[in-house]
Amino acid sequence: LVVAWGLLLAALPHAATGLVVGGSGRVRLAHKAASRQPVRMGLFTKGLSRAQRRAQSLLEDKTYDYIIAGGGTAGCVLANRLTEDPKTRVLVLEAGRANPSHPYVQIPTAVLKLFKSKWDWNFASEPAPQLAERQIYLCRGKGVGGSSLVNVMLYTRGAAADYDAWAEACDDATWKGSEMLQYFTKSEACFSTSNSGAESQWHGADGPAAVSDVPYVHPLSEAFLDAAVHDAGYAANPDFNDWSRPQAGFGKYQVSQRGGARESAASAYMTKAVRDRPNLDVVQGAVVKRVVFDGQQRATGVEVLLTAPGEDPIVDPMTDDEDLRRRTKPLGEAVATLDVANNAAAEVLVTAGAIGSPQILMLSGVGAKSELEPLGIPVVADRPGVGKNLQDHPACLVSKRSNADAPKSHSTALRIPGTTATNPVAAAKWLFARKGPLTSPGCDHGGFLTLAETDSGDASSSPDVQLRFLATKSITPDGMSTIAKSWSATRNHPDGFTIQAICARPKSKDGSVKLASADPLVKPTIRTPFFTDDADLDTMVEALKVSRSLMAQPALDKYAADEEFPGPAVQTDAQLKSYARETAHTANALVGTCKLGVPQRDAAAVVTNELKVYGVDGVRVCDSSVMPTLPGGQTASSTIAIAEKAADMLRDAAAAPAPPLRRAVPAKVVA
Repeated sequence: LVVAWGLLLAALPHAATGLVVGGSGRVRLAHKAASRQPVRMGLFTKGLSRAQRRAQSLLEDKTYDYIIAGGGTAGCVLANRLTEDPKTRVLVLEAGRANPSHPYVQIPTAVLKLFKSKWDWNFASEPAPQLAERQIYLCRGKGVGGSSLVNVMLYTRGAAADYDAWAEACDDATWKGSEMLQYFTKSEACFSTSNSGAESQWHGADGPAAVSDVPYVHPLSEAFLDAAVHDAGYAANPDFNDWSRPQAGFGKYQVSQRGGARESAASAYMTKAVRDRPNLDVVQGAVVKRVVFDGQQRATGVEVLLTAPGEDPIVDPMTDDEDLRRRTKPLGEAVATLDVANNAAAEVLVTAGAIGSPQILMLSGVGAKSELEPLGIPVVADRPGVGKNLQDHPACLVSKRSNADAPKSHSTALRIPGTTATNPVAAAKWLFARKGPLTSPGCDHGGFLTLAETDSGDASSSPDVQLRFLATKSITPDGMSTIAKSWSATRNHPDGFTIQAICARPKSKDGSVKLASADPLVKPTIRTPFFTDDADLDTMVEALKVSRSLMAQPALDKYAADEEFPGPAVQTDAQLKSYARETAHTANALVGTCKLGVPQRDAAAVVTNELKVYGVDGVRVCDSSVMPTLPGGQTASSTIAIAEKAADMLRDAAAAPAPPLRRAVPAKVVA
């Protein structure tokens, strides 16, 4: 066991950094020293690292049918599907370069090590008055695979009605749940045995992305389900992705895992066989500066900044630390070019997520004129909806210490007592069998329920609350912003258990992403939508009450000691509202900032039903930012389905006779 533990720990800091350029121009990232002066391609390359020079040379010598701006979840799907045709040339540009195969990524419980790490953009919202002037930490994945590298792996699609609403928003029935199901099943390799399973019409068996049951179940998680179903009388739900039954109920969540290890978009869609395709190039450390347009607002390519290995030059506009603003290594510049001369269907596909995609559009001159002109950005298309409509799942928690009769917590099973070191027994189980407590993301049991009154009277059709149970006592009441630091620093973690309450379908939809600078290396400013609609705050108060009532059921109460959060002093609705405002955190489901829609009805619409950006030609957005409303579940599977649908659209467009180039301009724009 000691040997196994040592092997695992030894592997963690020494994993490979990953590829910079894939396909025919594949090289490996090298940690080379570099000089301090920025360099533009075509002038000279002295001072750049070898990786930067090779990337420059590659981009200078080649043209592409598709340039994918962002190598995250959707970008991986598109890269795989589009290069299935060996004649289609694809370039993926990814700003991050952290290794998607590192043990921290593969080990499900090691997600705690990924927060605020090199795999994380580590965004934060502006201080919000409705949140006691707090900033909200927002984890977004940085590297090939994007946020599928850093999420908690829960595979929940929401309900069919969520996608019916999308279809209504863009006047296109192919976005309905009944039509989108084919893309969920196409992507999925279901290994679940306790739920509907791969033989069900609701799951796929042959797709690239594995979906499984967690191979480890903590006794307290079983007690939670007993409390909810047998004691409290809620319905059991054996499969939250089975749309033949209501979403409401309690059960085990399916997870994006293959054999006890994380299944990210990178491991599913960007396998070695895919990366070795000669028609695919992948460049990491490539920050998109802007999409290049000709005089007819037709995209012809992408300007790129090539960052130096070993340094992250991205700047937080809210930092006062000048050392963080100082760039000590050179930035190469290059232009990735679409082959528009030979392929009228060549396009730029923006897939940088709900924060990165609107940033790229705005840097390219597509956004609100009133916001771009003060930054000196030439306006290509005045689209005021770019960056608006940011939505996310707010979460709060109830946490109790456990008594002497309770099973030891999940956190206790992971540690050598009195230390912060991984328990060698747990390490050996994962290393040799991919089993044991390290396979659990920590929150793999829970349920959905409706607490607010519905117009239809059907309380199970579209639940407004999701609960996630953790067989661990929370260290702080904010489940995200301090979790990594608190977990790492705590030597004797008290035993207990926690219920995280989430507004599953929030009504607050007025968050935003705005440019802080015309410099692509400066993070945008983010305004969180949490509790801007009082209805969500009311829902959260009721969700906290239900969480407390579940903990008071016999199956859990027999293991409970004192409540630590919110604490016995917090009882009234007013006190619970204050607690929610002071502790709300993200459940990591940012969407909506380049939304689908019809401008005649919605002036904030950014993309058509075919994901084409209004006002320009040759640009589509194909990721979570196009979701007009937030599904009632985790959004990784929805993002994959969008990208699968986008790939079909692109193949159909490429096969059709080339029409005269024209912009996707609405007939009438509502002011």
